[in-house]
Amino acid sequence: MNLHIFHWFLRFPYVVRLLFIVIFILIAFGTIIHFIEPDNFPTIFDGIWWAIVTTSTVGYGDFVPGTVKGRIVAMLLIFSGAGLVASYFAAIASTTVKKENAIIKGTAQVHWKHHFIIVGWNERSREIIESYKKIHPNQSIVLIDSTLKESPFAKGTNVLFIKGSATSDTILHQANVKEASLILITANPTRSEYSSDMYTILSIVAIKGLVPQIYCIAEILTDEQVINAKRAGADEIIQSNKIVSAVMNHTMLSHGISDAILNLLDTYHGVELTFIEDKSLSGHTFESAVNICLEEQKILLGFKRGEKTEIAPAKETVLLPSDQLLVIVRQQ
Repeated sequence: MNLHIFHWFLRFPYVVRLLFIVIFILIAFGTIIHFIEPDNFPTIFDGIWWAIVTTSTVGYGDFVPGTVKGRIVAMLLIFSGAGLVASYFAAIASTTVKKENAIIKGTAQVHWKHHFIIVGWNERSREIIESYKKIHPNQSIVLIDSTLKESPFAKGTNVLFIKGSATSDTILHQANVKEASLILITANPTRSEYSSDMYTILSIVAIKGLVPQIYCIAEILTDEQVINAKRAGADEIIQSNKIVSAVMNHTMLSHGISDAILNLLDTYHGVELTFIEDKSLSGHTFESAVNICLEEQKILLGFKRGEKTEIAPAKETVLLPSDQLLVIVRQQ
């Protein structure tokens, strides 16, 4: 039984165990001095108060042992308790420093829930984090990257850095991927397009192997690897090269359109491009739905039916109950 209690005690962190020992010594010496000198220490609380003041080296002098036995108890307390109390405060300081270093170096364990995980540190991920935090400052975000030497984020922010590869189960567990609500894998700009896509697909396999239900967004650079990313389990694929090429093509046809597209896609400008479900518009023609949406301060651009998205369909097209409407809305 005693061995079981001892093993149970050893499971606690070092600082907690040391705190228990210090509290036990203070209570024990406080109780002993009360029974040895009840006149100088009328209550056990007075004895404990004296033990705390003595071990902390404050020494108020409001309670002082007057007998030889009492002074011997005081000497034993000074030799044993004072060292333990000093060790306790030193342990707290050491633990705090280690925790700060772990956060900076990317070795800290994440305990958040419903957080976002972003894989890869580059200009895109930096812009994503900064822009998203402006709109949702309370959202916790974890960055996984193997190239950074230390965290690029200021202390006190709810953005944590984990140093390592998203293909490693150890790193994914460290990022608490099982409690995350979303993961975004960005392409590595320092690798070739093929190599970057291979790393992204391997990351998807590792992530989905641990948490099949997590929503995974992956950036793929080459057309031929899109199907492999889908097979690996990606819920949504961003073909960044195609998006950039499309913007460039539109800019060549209509000069200055790139700024308008950027403002439309940048959530910080107060508008949001999103899908909504509105069963009340089922059975309406697209033309009728556009007018109804305008009255609700929404701009209807098209709809998603199954896996296909229709932009600016024919005005006589009839909306179905399962259609997801693509609209531009002003953020609340």
